[in-house]
Amino acid sequence: MSEEFVQEQIKEINRKLDLILEENEVQRQNREAIKDLIDDVAFIGNDAFKNLVKELDHATIELDTEALKCLSLRLVRNIRSLGMVMEALESLSDLLKDISPIIKQIGLDGAQKFYELEQKGYFEILSQVGKAIDTIMSRYKTEDFQNLSDNLVLFADTLTNISDPRLLNKLNIAVSALKNIDPENIKEYSVWGLLRQMNKPEVRKSIGFIMAFLNNIINTEDKQNN
Repeated sequence: MSEEFVQEQIKEINRKLDLILEENEVQRQNREAIKDLIDDVAFIGNDAFKNLVKELDHATIELDTEALKCLSLRLVRNIRSLGMVMEALESLSDLLKDISPIIKQIGLDGAQKFYELEQKGYFEILSQVGKAIDTIMSRYKTEDFQNLSDNLVLFADTLTNISDPRLLNKLNIAVSALKNIDPENIKEYSVWGLLRQMNKPEVRKSIGFIMAFLNNIINTEDKQNN
């Protein structure tokens, strides 16, 4: 074995020893730092405890050491549960971070939709509907609404009959005819004028319609009374 090889091995051994010594030095410094930290924390904790005792004493609050002991034991026994609670809180925090953009976007979309509804006048319509409901509530009594509730079936039947397209068309014609009549400018007819109108087919048909309408009313009332 050559001398040069032996020297290289000695150098390698010395290098490793230096690394070991450096590591030991670092560990020694860490132990001293931890020891100093523990001493500082103990000193601060002791001082804080003393101050707490003084404050409690000034506040005439008696410190129950037995209760503190029981509380400490309960905390130690439930340390796993506390860890689970902390994990759940962390998961909830992560969830809130994930859904915050979604909630923000939903809020922006909702604000935009409310703005569109406001521009279209929906809120003004709702306001007017609310005023109309207030007017109705102030005009009618509770008994009136009770009567309406009692006759709701009859009211629904009436609406069903009115929804007949033929009847709606006739009602529309009647309303249009009434709208076109000027109450201040109605032509007067003499007896002979009425007789001349009676000779017109459309007049006789109108009279027949009125008579049929009245007869149907009478017949319907008789059926309901029987």
